[in-house]
Amino acid sequence: MSRTTKKLTAALVGTGRIGWMLEHDPLRGGTCTHAGAMTATGRVSLVAGADLDEKRLRAFGEAYEVDSLYPDHRALLDKHRVDILSVAAPAEAHCAIVTEAAASGRVRGIYCEKPVCHTLGEADRMIEACDKAGVALLIGHERRFGAHFMRARELVHDGIIGEVRTVIGQALSGDPGSVLRSMSGGGPLMHDGTHLTDLLGYFLGSADWVIGMTRRAHGPARVEHTASGMVGFPSGAVAFIEGGGRRKYFAFELELQGSEGVIGVGNSPPGLWLAESSRRFSGFNELAKAKFPEYTPNNGFVAAFEALIEEIETGMPSLSTGRDGREALQIILALYESAAKGGRRVRLH
Repeated sequence: MSRTTKKLTAALVGTGRIGWMLEHDPLRGGTCTHAGAMTATGRVSLVAGADLDEKRLRAFGEAYEVDSLYPDHRALLDKHRVDILSVAAPAEAHCAIVTEAAASGRVRGIYCEKPVCHTLGEADRMIEACDKAGVALLIGHERRFGAHFMRARELVHDGIIGEVRTVIGQALSGDPGSVLRSMSGGGPLMHDGTHLTDLLGYFLGSADWVIGMTRRAHGPARVEHTASGMVGFPSGAVAFIEGGGRRKYFAFELELQGSEGVIGVGNSPPGLWLAESSRRFSGFNELAKAKFPEYTPNNGFVAAFEALIEEIETGMPSLSTGRDGREALQIILALYESAAKGGRRVRLH
């Protein structure tokens, strides 16, 4: 199908922080929300919004000049047929919104905020509903679309650092507080750590097994303040990851250690180190800083919506499908399961 210049229509379900409010954070310095990214593509017209919070909903409507505002996705879809439904509601609502929107026949593509949902059963229902209806489903792990992450992936796949042996990943943040597991599905590993487990699949493919550990400062019924573990892959590569950590800072970094070099990529500028003869010890090789190949910086959030548009128009699956989101969730849930079993290895397939 050829690309059209006509604007696509879109509706936003969930008008909170990631829906649009963070767009007005003066320190962000760039597009960082669903509404902001959709409009930044230049190819999307926001025509409706929905949220249970009427005050927040009306503020969104004023900010984006949207008059059609509704208390929930059902009321919205009763009135509107849209090309894109952007789901920025809490994760516990994702399954109902996505499956009902797909079954309605009134949407062509869905952008669903991460994590995909809270259970594998829910994820399966979401994927099945979209497959059956022919609706494109993109999960909002926007780092997959960031130019530096894409270039790092090319380097890995081209063998620039040899065979990946070890990955060290951290998504560090503060104490989540006394949040019930039954309400949120999980703590830092589920919230920000889903980007981490997703990138493992992005770089290495499907995982084989996990061994996990959690620490819960607020009691067993509450979310973890720290989750860590090992993730094994068919290639023999092993990832060591940590989410949370009760830090007084946020940090997101991934280090891919290969047989011939190392790539560092995350919120910091990307780096590349390659093995060469040591300048300090005869007969040894050491890592030396190399030039990370040039790339054109982009906004991963905007690029993700552009990828959804491309999928709607051509049928070509994006880099972040519902199945990709399911695999990221499966690793997290398996780490929780392993921790509950005293660190016993849990196989994923």
